[in-house]
Amino acid sequence: MAITAEVIGINRNAPIDANAIRLYSTGAEGGSGLTLGQLSVAVCMGAASAYEAQSVLKMNFVTSGSAMLEEASAWLEKVADGSATWDEAKAFCVNSLGIDEGDLPDTIDTYEKRMKVFTRMKDKMDLLATTQQEDMIDLQTMVNRRDVAYSTSSNIMKALYTSSSGNAGNF
Repeated sequence: MAITAEVIGINRNAPIDANAIRLYSTGAEGGSGLTLGQLSVAVCMGAASAYEAQSVLKMNFVTSGSAMLEEASAWLEKVADGSATWDEAKAFCVNSLGIDEGDLPDTIDTYEKRMKVFTRMKDKMDLLATTQQEDMIDLQTMVNRRDVAYSTSSNIMKALYTSSSGNAGNF
């Protein structure tokens, strides 16, 4: 019996540095001598494990995004009320939020200039919040896929047990 190996790669829900998910096993990878049921359980458990690893990476990504939004919110408040020094606020806007330096005023000594910075920061924060929502949906999708893989392997194991019990009873 020949079983081919197929790597589906990183799905769109996974973080960039996640490992590819191997869907099938081959005899060369330790699958020889296994029944089809045992191999199916191994494949499901392998997929579940890979989805679990991707979920952890995505959760870390979501957590760091939330921390960035909190920090940006604090800086937004400082810019709005005038308590931030412009050099520090500008460095945060450029280095952390990725706002083009040309889109920022030279100082924030007037209300209009502070509002310009405030608007640029709010636009970036809105984009970050949207990305956070999409990441949370992706995370939930991966967790659901992991749960399906675990459930499938559990159902296969139950069917194998029932089948082997029935066969033993027939002897």
